[in-house]
Amino acid sequence: MQIEKLGPYRIGKQIGKGGMGAVYEAIYEAPGKHHGMRVAVKALNPQLAAAEGFRERFEAEIDSLKKLKHDGIVSLYGYGEQDGILYYSMDLVEGSSLEQELSAGRRFDWQETVDIGIQVCRALKHAHDHGVVHRDIKPANLLLAHDGHIKIADFGIARLFGSTQLTTAGGVLGTADYMSPEQADGQIVSDKCDQYSLGGVMYALLSGRPPFKARTMPEMLQMQRFAEPEPVKRYSPGTPDQLDQLISQLLAKDPADRFPNVLVLTRHMEAMKRALSRPVKLEENLDETQVSSPRRDSSSEATAEFLEDATQVAGAPILFPNDGETDEAMQELFDAPTLAESSQPTAKKSQPADSTATPPPEQPKQRFTSVEEEARREREQARGGRFWLVAQLMAIAATLGMLVWGGWVLMKPPTADVLYEKILSEIDQRGIDSLRVVEAELKDFLARFPGDRRANQIQQYSQQLSFQRFERKTRVRPRSGGSEGDSPVESIYLSALSLAEHDPARGLQMLRSLLALYDPTNESAGKMLADANPQKNQHSLWLALARKQIEKLAAQVQQQADTQLPVLHQRLAAAAKLYQTHPEQAVALAQAIVDLYAGQPWAQEVVAEATQMLADEFSSLPNER
Repeated sequence: MQIEKLGPYRIGKQIGKGGMGAVYEAIYEAPGKHHGMRVAVKALNPQLAAAEGFRERFEAEIDSLKKLKHDGIVSLYGYGEQDGILYYSMDLVEGSSLEQELSAGRRFDWQETVDIGIQVCRALKHAHDHGVVHRDIKPANLLLAHDGHIKIADFGIARLFGSTQLTTAGGVLGTADYMSPEQADGQIVSDKCDQYSLGGVMYALLSGRPPFKARTMPEMLQMQRFAEPEPVKRYSPGTPDQLDQLISQLLAKDPADRFPNVLVLTRHMEAMKRALSRPVKLEENLDETQVSSPRRDSSSEATAEFLEDATQVAGAPILFPNDGETDEAMQELFDAPTLAESSQPTAKKSQPADSTATPPPEQPKQRFTSVEEEARREREQARGGRFWLVAQLMAIAATLGMLVWGGWVLMKPPTADVLYEKILSEIDQRGIDSLRVVEAELKDFLARFPGDRRANQIQQYSQQLSFQRFERKTRVRPRSGGSEGDSPVESIYLSALSLAEHDPARGLQMLRSLLALYDPTNESAGKMLADANPQKNQHSLWLALARKQIEKLAAQVQQQADTQLPVLHQRLAAAAKLYQTHPEQAVALAQAIVDLYAGQPWAQEVVAEATQMLADEFSSLPNER
């Protein structure tokens, strides 16, 4: 279905598509100063929005991306949802991606490659300083504008699916051609993963191909973890040795063998570019002996001495030439900022990341948030807060005597009746699942009125709130069977949920076995919640979650049984009739029922009938058969 409009944007032609969604050129149509502005809108597949926990991760990543305001990073303008489609708007970069350039047959020389690497590092430093790791640096996510500047796109997208998940319901999430070994191995992601991916990109820009080629995803992941790439000079003979060594260091399997951080890497590439760009100057008035025999340039000793000192400071080897640089080039290296200083790009600043359109009027079944408008409201609230403080101080100074008496009345803490009525009113209006709205009132009531006759009821609400918060946290956890350090109850619960996604009956059976093993007293769900406390009895919280999931899965399995059992009985009756004329086909039919449904508890009756039919058939056959 062609999307024509998302929030305030009129959708135009599609300019990109992947397993997670599509990117469109769009026009901002809401009235205001940004009316008619051209942007890029990324619409995620509706299946993703329906996945459990995805919306929470989407909103969390949007919050982190708001912090990124850099010339080298595609700016976020706004985000929203319409008819089940999550989307966000960003810079429309006039140009092409490095992937498109490579696919068109373009090869980059070493100067272009180093320039691109420096630009990417400057943008990555800004992101890493804000605690954001890209996780998916690759040519397709590096956009080359017409003016030659690089912008990084799709920050935070890989994280929406977890660090190890590579596929979605719509297909492959991304390529593993530039994935770091630690990501391929399912380890914790750090900023050094971006270094490895950048090394792979630079390798591809020079050679026209990624460091490894594989026919399948598992084979590629295995190569990323254990294989060593061939030197890039084999495919790009004009690559300087120093750049070849630098790329090899970025592609090191052990993150500790890469650079300490992207700031150090930026300084290295900047200095290497200056040094390699300087022509070798021959000393004048050489005598015949000096001309006829090779000699080391006088600056080599100074270079070597500098490299030794710089290595001790940076904590990583510096891959620069040491045969022919001038003293002037070395002086530039000494003048470079220290590692504690921030690198700032020298390119002309583009439009600020928070300059976006004003939010459009509300529309049915949709929401849209403008980053610029959101920031403006926050500034106004801050200004309003300061103005209100000044007004309050002036009022206090003018009417001190009256406020001494009136303040006691106005600031008197609410009574137990007031707190209780407010809590019940919110529950009646919003439902029991919105207890966090009255969290402060719950704490206040229990702290000040522990002896009140209604304290037990308030305590139950407070425990229910703790359970709801615990349940929300578990929704965004990967269902891979738990991790090292998890309790047995937690690990079995997560494994059961993972199994239930494709086999609800087996998942249901596993959860029931969990309760039978770890809850022999078979307390009621209400009693479990009454005893639940995240700090003191997390064991009970996992069991309470298991009971809640059992109710859902039991209904799902019952629906499955109601749908499939009549069909199985019909097939079994058909097999009984068929046995009179075609016994072998009848036997195959009955055997198929046993093979397919023997493990399904709801199908035990029909499986037993099929098993009996097979036993009767074999008993009636001659011995030789």
